[in-house]
Amino acid sequence: MTLTILYAILEILGMFAVGWLARHFGYIREDELNRWSRFVIDFLMPALVFHSILVGFESGRTTEIWVLPLAGFGIIAFGGAAGVLFRLTLRTGSRDLARTFHHFCAVNNYGFLPILIIQSLWGEPALARLFFLNIGSAIGYWTIGVGLLGEQRWGQTARNILSPNLAATLLALLFALAGWRPFVPELVVNIAGSMGRAAVPCILILVGAGLYPFPSLRHRAVMGYLTLIRLVLLPAATVAAVALFGLPEDVRNVIWVVALMPVPVSSIILTRRYGGDPDFAAGAAVVTTLLSLVTVPAALSLLLR
Repeated sequence: MTLTILYAILEILGMFAVGWLARHFGYIREDELNRWSRFVIDFLMPALVFHSILVGFESGRTTEIWVLPLAGFGIIAFGGAAGVLFRLTLRTGSRDLARTFHHFCAVNNYGFLPILIIQSLWGEPALARLFFLNIGSAIGYWTIGVGLLGEQRWGQTARNILSPNLAATLLALLFALAGWRPFVPELVVNIAGSMGRAAVPCILILVGAGLYPFPSLRHRAVMGYLTLIRLVLLPAATVAAVALFGLPEDVRNVIWVVALMPVPVSSIILTRRYGGDPDFAAGAAVVTTLLSLVTVPAALSLLLR
């Protein structure tokens, strides 16, 4: 299991490297990043979500897994609340840095890295549970996460939540819960599956291109403090809280994997758009993802025994 998790994290870093090299040699230009990122997020990711839920969602277990969206939102809400205390102990004169620090206390990489880990460990049904959880994560990300960066326009927030990913999730859940899966043409299912398989590699390559030339590692004390919070303190508190509820093992395991994740690479783009410190965000994304090579396998090895 440890090797499976390490492989998934190394795969992400490898995709970053491909994107970085593509940018370095001129295959991807700066002005193309946002356009292609929108294509992947609005077309390929919804296909992945739709296919995984349609194929793997266990409609007969609705009463057992309804807690997943609440857990997704709860992880972000708890991190945001705890971040208020952590921010009080932060020593920095930069308001943008403090906002980005607090943002990362709340949000983590609930999207891309868990896909690789969960799919490798437990397959398509577990991936469907992850996307069900991510309904709550997405709401938390675009409300609490964006709000902590200093800009909260509710009209834009509503549009971000009501995204193609959410539409694909709700549509696939409707088909799964209503028992309409046999009425979906197999050609449509196969096309969605093929598009979905391209989604994660494409977005990781684009993120790697966005890291070019190199993220700065300034504010090392703050970054070290954030790493301790994001990879150790908040996951430990979440794991302990989840263990108290007596959830089914497969549901609990998905929540634990998400709780252990490093900071989200997508926030590199988010800080440019809504405020914060993009340079610190890029450095934190790289550092915490690298260190998760140690923390995530170690934690899951203990938790999943």
